[in-house]
Amino acid sequence: MKVYELNVSLETIRLAAVKSEVMSIHPIGSDFNGESKIKGWWPIQVETLHKNTYSDFPYYLTEIPLVSEKVKRILEPYIADEVEFLPLIHEGKNIYMVNVINILDCIDWQSSEVDWFKEKYFMGFIKLRFNFSKIPNNIYLFKIKETSGTRVYITDAFKELIERNHLQGLDLSVVYDSDFTEEKEQEQQQNYEAALQAIENSKGPEFSYEEAELRVDQNKAVASGKWRMQLDDKGNFWLGDLTLELTYSWVRPVYIPPILLGYQWHETERSKF
Repeated sequence: MKVYELNVSLETIRLAAVKSEVMSIHPIGSDFNGESKIKGWWPIQVETLHKNTYSDFPYYLTEIPLVSEKVKRILEPYIADEVEFLPLIHEGKNIYMVNVINILDCIDWQSSEVDWFKEKYFMGFIKLRFNFSKIPNNIYLFKIKETSGTRVYITDAFKELIERNHLQGLDLSVVYDSDFTEEKEQEQQQNYEAALQAIENSKGPEFSYEEAELRVDQNKAVASGKWRMQLDDKGNFWLGDLTLELTYSWVRPVYIPPILLGYQWHETERSKF
């Protein structure tokens, strides 16, 4: 059995609320932690920030899942007991925010590694492992209590439903596999370290972060260890982080992590988003 994090592709359209001040009074600005929101909900207007390739699963700035009318119509018979479809107003499209209300207690605490503050305050997972025996076979989407405000997980059943109906716009690269043994985990870590060493061995002349910014502005790609920076075809800045799966996780950062400012950088080949 496999479980995936629900993330949208970089190539899906980007949406945002038209009036940001509504966030303080509307449920859309509250935590989506598994509690019902349907009773206090009313549709607010959203607009397209970036027109991209896919529109089945639009991206919203707070990363709460969105779906088109077509996707809602396909998925609702299967996931109606696990989510609430919350309508939004968009010019030319029917868009719904998806509030996942299915919370499962399915963490394998013995195999997971947890970041604690002062040994009692939960900060996050360093390594997350699921107890797959606690995930029912008929489940499509769920959250866990510890990360209910930020993470949605989907099962093989949901993935197959998406693929069967040729829906596009999801990035399912983050996978939790029941067959992923400790030996495979060690092998994955070794491959990751080998990839970092290969980057180190092949790098050219190094330069400061300030020089790296100048070269990125010239539409060049730069790297430092597991990190990459480059512009996309529209001139947007992206920061990439090499994952254990040896693919880059790309984000458009609000700010640059200060630790990167002291790194030495070098030019590299541009990545395809």
